[in-house]
Amino acid sequence: MQTTLLDWGARALSNDFFAGGLALGLLGLVAAAVRSAWSAALRTLARRFSVSVTIDNRSPAFWHLHLWLEESGALAHARRVRVSDLSRSEAQHPLYAPAPGRHWFFQDGQFAWLIREISEKTRVEGNRGTRPMETVTLTLPFGRVETVRAWIDAGAAVAERARQKAPGLFVFQQDYWESFGALTRRSLDTVLSEDDRVERLLADLRWFYGAQDWYADRGVPWRRGYLLHGPPGTGKSTAIRALASELGLDIALLDLGQAGLTDDQLREGLACAPARSLVALEDVDAVFKGRSDAARTGVSFSGLLNAIDGIAAQEGRALFMTTNHPERLDPALIRPGRADVHVELGPVGAEAARRLYLRFFPGETARADRFAGAIGTAQVVPAALQGWLLANCADPEAAAGAGGLASLSPPVETGRVATEPAAVGV
Repeated sequence: MQTTLLDWGARALSNDFFAGGLALGLLGLVAAAVRSAWSAALRTLARRFSVSVTIDNRSPAFWHLHLWLEESGALAHARRVRVSDLSRSEAQHPLYAPAPGRHWFFQDGQFAWLIREISEKTRVEGNRGTRPMETVTLTLPFGRVETVRAWIDAGAAVAERARQKAPGLFVFQQDYWESFGALTRRSLDTVLSEDDRVERLLADLRWFYGAQDWYADRGVPWRRGYLLHGPPGTGKSTAIRALASELGLDIALLDLGQAGLTDDQLREGLACAPARSLVALEDVDAVFKGRSDAARTGVSFSGLLNAIDGIAAQEGRALFMTTNHPERLDPALIRPGRADVHVELGPVGAEAARRLYLRFFPGETARADRFAGAIGTAQVVPAALQGWLLANCADPEAAAGAGGLASLSPPVETGRVATEPAAVGV
């Protein structure tokens, strides 16, 4: 038997075709072994001499890295890109991000490759509802974690600059929006109130600008209206400027009282308002006191209602109306869908006055306490407080006495934000 097998093997090897096939098979096995060993060696080298960082879109770092990639131009050579909407991040603007797949770049003396993956099966929660899980894996051969951290920090700085952008002012001139340049940036703490209503208003706006999918899923127009009301000098206009500053938005001001303004012009004006702007209609009570009253301009009451939420009304915009006399406004103008959130900004008391004093005179805590004591239980409009402190800005002692604040009034009740972000009224 053994002799037979040996004879068969000898005859097979003497056959050129069989011998060639056997040789090729052996070469294939050797090549596969070499490839396997090479891959294992590369993986070992990668583990020992490279840095790999994986980030998913539940982390702000994910968007900050994308902002850095755009700002630095690291992937300017990329042939495959994906337009991403960063409205759920601090930057809040569309950007050209790398498409899913593998990309490489050389930046700051460091070679790196990036793999972006999107999983439709895995969903993560966000302020737009659920969305696909996205991951980015960044690998730096012979790199350091500090390099990746510096790139992410640079992206965070880009987001912060966008957030702190001074708002631009646009004013509607009957048939076009005219730019009046940038306004001075205002921080949210310049709006005085007795509670956190202004912060909750900002939270509602952040929710709205990230809720496009939420509105679309429910078949509701992506619009939101706000009514700011209160006596003169309580900070309604300041609140709009501060909110625009916090969100990196512009302000589009439309004066309903301008001579010659027609319904058609108003509708066109609201439909083509500058992108990424808060639209403001100030002192609406001065023009419309009821649906039966004739308008003082060429704009009718029904024309205003149609411009706010008609078929041609712009989506993705927040509309602010201000008034000193909300009781004069027709309920049809301030119903949900046109004015979803009502916020009263009224006179403030001693604690808010103390905060304002410290903004004028930092570190003067003892005098600030005395100033608050002088206010006592009275309620004062913020404009009067500011006027008094401005008049005595060179004399903190005189300012602390509050002796010239003739507008002190008895305590009054002030309203609250009427609609919470979680309970959307549309």
